[in-house]
Amino acid sequence: MAHPTLEGLSLQEEEGEGFSFEFEEEEEQVDLRWCLVGRFLSERAIHFNSMKVRMADLWKPVKGVTIKEARTGIFLFHFAHPLDMEAVLNGGPWTFDNNMLVLERVQLGMQIDHVPLFHVTLWVQIHNLPMGLMKEKVGTKLANYIGKFVEYDKNNNTSFWRQYMRVRVRIDVRQPLKKDTKVKNMAGE
Repeated sequence: MAHPTLEGLSLQEEEGEGFSFEFEEEEEQVDLRWCLVGRFLSERAIHFNSMKVRMADLWKPVKGVTIKEARTGIFLFHFAHPLDMEAVLNGGPWTFDNNMLVLERVQLGMQIDHVPLFHVTLWVQIHNLPMGLMKEKVGTKLANYIGKFVEYDKNNNTSFWRQYMRVRVRIDVRQPLKKDTKVKNMAGE
């Protein structure tokens, strides 16, 4: 009986191109379209069981949510219905134990470790605008100064006597918040 040898084996040999897979939706156990990945902006560990109970209580998903810890400090949120997930994305920002939750949608084929969890969407109030500048165009420009414009609150911004404008902005949590800027009208005042 001949024994195989390792003489002909070389780690320098040409490697193949790897593998690629095409997934069919029926094969998936979890519908990734209704999954979010998230982390809390905290230096300390999050008590997982308390967080699960609290987030489900805050979100009140009609069809339910399953929460799992994918990696230390990285959580997966699987919603049973798309409207529940959209309500969470549109209702934020969310916090647990005074720590903000950063959420992103899960994409098929992505690795959890490579999901950029650095952006949150916030409602921002813009005060002390000169008369005549409480307009969506101005709100969009100011929101883009703060971060990236997401939405203009037309319901809040319809009255002539309004005291502030509300815009929804996506910001990078790694950058300092922008506090003040000067706003001038067309005459430069």
